Amino acid sequence: MAQDESSRTDDPHILSRFDGDLGNLRHLVLSMGQTVREQVVMASVAVARCDIAKARKVIGHRRQIRDLDMAALEANTKLFAIHQPVARDLRFVLTLSRAIYDLERISGEAVRLADIAERLYEEQPSSAECAIFEDVERISAPAVDLLDRSMQALADEDVHAAVEVALDIDDMERLFRGSLRRLATYLMEDPRNIRWVIDATLGIKAMERIGDHACSIARNIIFSVTGKDVRHASVENLEQTA
Repeated sequence: MAQDESSRTDDPHILSRFDGDLGNLRHLVLSMGQTVREQVVMASVAVARCDIAKARKVIGHRRQIRDLDMAALEANTKLFAIHQPVARDLRFVLTLSRAIYDLERISGEAVRLADIAERLYEEQPSSAECAIFEDVERISAPAVDLLDRSMQALADEDVHAAVEVALDIDDMERLFRGSLRRLATYLMEDPRNIRWVIDATLGIKAMERIGDHACSIARNIIFSVTGKDVRHASVENLEQTA
């Protein structure tokens, strides 16, 4: 990544070591992102199709995510302890650290979806009742897209791509509200559907949170590149950043 002049020493050995340690942290975060993405995709299919095998794979991946999380946090601590980064270097390390947190939370939402899928497998809903969960898979596509784009923006340190992700979260919110309205119709048709509607609501809420965390990663990329903290900025301010 490009460096501010004030953020680096002139010693080539120290520069090389810093670049290596930073590259290692970056690699761990991107690997964590790929594994979390696989979890989310499998979890959405597990819920929509009552697929117990995929649900158990999602839960099994939790240990891999935990290992990556611990390795990334250790690498992050090493960077601060040894190199004491400043200026843009510091912002980028902070952005990677925050991405670790967001990815860990996304993994948690995927496991929550897998838990729902396990309950569905045990209770064996009818095909009509399974249809109530179609919105979980439908809303997963934009959630995964936001995650993909935020991780690519992180890999490229692309502020314009990050701004687009942050702006597109509004589309995710509209899909979420539309899904809630559709779920309400199942209750109006038959109040006995309430048990399935509750689980489906929890499922689409988990997908909404995944989109929110992807947006959080994107907003932190904007901070890393520009130095502007836009975590709570309005749409108008984000558009000006772009």
